[in-house]
Amino acid sequence: MLYRLCLFLVRSLVDLPDDVRIDRIETEKVDIFFLHVGKEDRGRVLGHGGRTIGALRTFLEGVAARLDREVVVEIVD
Repeated sequence: MLYRLCLFLVRSLVDLPDDVRIDRIETEKVDIFFLHVGKEDRGRVLGHGGRTIGALRTFLEGVAARLDREVVVEIVD
């Protein structure tokens, strides 16, 4: 569920949603997401001063807490 939510949110932010890819590692209690976006969309996902990615992480952490899980979101090149 968290994976699909993260994918939906990130694709909603970028100009080229087909270029978005998320690699994930799932353990018993933790989901780790590695976001891959196009170079031209990287700034959109980061936001000014990291505000957009910070808000995305906060939102996903709140949803994960309700599911008794933890989530880590990283942007990779």
